[in-house]
Amino acid sequence: MKKIHKIIGVICMVLTIHMSAQEYKFGKVSKEELLEKAYPLDSAANAAVLYECKKVSVKYDTNKGFQLVTDVFKRVKLYNKDGFDYASEELFLYKNKNNKETVMGLKGATFTLVDGKIKETKLKKDGVFKSEFSEYYNQQKFTMPSIEEGSVIEYKYRVISPFLSSIDRIYLQYKIPIKKIEVKVESPEYYSYKKFSTGYLPVNLKESSFNDKITFNNKVRTRPHQGVGNGTKYYQNTVDFRVKQDNIESINVPAFKEEPYSGNVQNYISSLSYELSFVKFPNEAIDYRSTTWEDVTKKIYKSPSFGDELKKITYYKEDVNNLIQGATNQVEKVSLIYNFVKSKMNWNKKRGVYTRKGVKKAYKEGTGNASEINLMLTSMLTYAKIDANPVIASTSDRLMSLFPTLNGFNYVLTRVKLADGSIFYLDATDKYGVPNVLPNRIIKGMGRVIAKNGTSQMVNFRPTKPSANIYQMQCQIDDQGIAKGKVSINHRDYLAHNFRAAYAGKDDESKAKRFEKRYGITELEEYTIKGVKEYGKGVNERFNFTIEDQIEAIDDEIFFSPLLFLRDKENVFKSDDRKYPIDFGYGFSNKYMVNLKIPEGYEVVEYPKASAFKLPDNMGKFSFRSTVSNGVIQVVVDETITTPIIPANYYPAIKEFYNQVIKKENEQVVLKKI
Repeated sequence: MKKIHKIIGVICMVLTIHMSAQEYKFGKVSKEELLEKAYPLDSAANAAVLYECKKVSVKYDTNKGFQLVTDVFKRVKLYNKDGFDYASEELFLYKNKNNKETVMGLKGATFTLVDGKIKETKLKKDGVFKSEFSEYYNQQKFTMPSIEEGSVIEYKYRVISPFLSSIDRIYLQYKIPIKKIEVKVESPEYYSYKKFSTGYLPVNLKESSFNDKITFNNKVRTRPHQGVGNGTKYYQNTVDFRVKQDNIESINVPAFKEEPYSGNVQNYISSLSYELSFVKFPNEAIDYRSTTWEDVTKKIYKSPSFGDELKKITYYKEDVNNLIQGATNQVEKVSLIYNFVKSKMNWNKKRGVYTRKGVKKAYKEGTGNASEINLMLTSMLTYAKIDANPVIASTSDRLMSLFPTLNGFNYVLTRVKLADGSIFYLDATDKYGVPNVLPNRIIKGMGRVIAKNGTSQMVNFRPTKPSANIYQMQCQIDDQGIAKGKVSINHRDYLAHNFRAAYAGKDDESKAKRFEKRYGITELEEYTIKGVKEYGKGVNERFNFTIEDQIEAIDDEIFFSPLLFLRDKENVFKSDDRKYPIDFGYGFSNKYMVNLKIPEGYEVVEYPKASAFKLPDNMGKFSFRSTVSNGVIQVVVDETITTPIIPANYYPAIKEFYNQVIKKENEQVVLKKI
């Protein structure tokens, strides 16, 4: 083992020296790169970034003023067909009514070896695709030509942006390894950016500064004096300033490995983000952009597409008056209005903090984005004299905003506080939602409740109570190793909600077939389901089954696990270590109650005994109880995870916990013929 570590160390040292000395020039791909069959430090990699250089700078244009200029040069090795996805690039270009981001100087080529010679195939116009992605973004996508296993691709381009408020997230790690990456970020002293980093890899960032200047060319019309000197005079004016520079250089960056229950991996991939904090020109006051959560939320609340939309009531006033005229308490009012908006409005799948067409038009059309639907809900509840506030949120797939930022939010929902202190979170975009049961796109994110004065408070949407799946099985085993029985499954709370979201629109045959596929059931009959439309209550599934491959009959002995097909067969946590948290989304409990009737003429000679163990700090527990009486084996199992997010330092404990769970659930019952 020590020899292996030494060999790896030598390889890393040689590669580091080689990568540091090597120069990368566009169009100069080497035979060595094309002949490489696998990434030296990760033979499982399907592709690797051989080199990436990204330079982001705030530059002055004499016609357009300061602009954000991003230059990208990237070279990628495609080891096999599974790496071909990395031969394409997507650029999302922000736009508004007045300005837009543009791409310039796009060039690319694919390099391959043909008869020992390097062949270059250039990217042409037919490999570049432009489209309107959304109201606020254009998309430019390009796919490299003539790729094959072993190819090296490279491309470069420049993005010009008039929007200086933030710099697009700079990734320092991908799901494929990186041999070398260089990043440079430059901004004049007038623009102050704050930096945010993610990931567990160390960032080799060096700060420096240098002098720069802007030269203005001016002209002045001159008047004639005694008929002489009429014309134009030209002169130059130079402004000197300092430029702040960040340099990042990394070599042999490992691929980001996505583990089971990763949650939002965007929170853990190594990266840097920049957001404009303030602007300060000479002889002018400081213009603060966003420095505190209060600044951020006040700016959002004051927007006509947010705060003003909450004040509009005429479009729904009559409908809400008719709806709540017989309501006698706050809970009834909340329920009536919430269900009314859920049934009337259809979510167009668009997220966003701000309204697009406005609440009035959305109400008329019966469709809208998340902001329009939930600002509408908040306004109606407030009109009905309910203490309701909007909540701005980042969805589960968005980089979590741990620091004040305008770009961290892309969703809106509603918080209600009743007179007795009860708090409800509501999302009327979710047809299956109930108070405090939110869709998965929300619960792993974060939010801030905004008060009417623009102040805010951070909130966590994770449920504190574990949801449950309860399995009940009655089963009869014959002497041939065939088992027949009945199963009842109760899904509760979030597990019931998720079941509805996934299967409510499917027919019963599709629901039943998923069990046949998942559990390998030979015959599944009499499938029934109840409670799908009873939102807020559990969902119950029942079916009869026959299985032939879960029980082994050898001579006069029969062997099987008492949980049969319900047992966990494999531990999903396989890695030796883990760098980021285990994210279950919410606490859960799997409870099993199994009654197995053994065949006539057999006796139980061995069966799993009772057992119980826990995770540290009450994060989870497992218990297994079993009894044998009158030819019936009864087993009761409880597997519970109480903590939705388990820190990475507990990974060895969670891995060992599930090793023990698998081992216990797979212990055998042994029957012997009398």
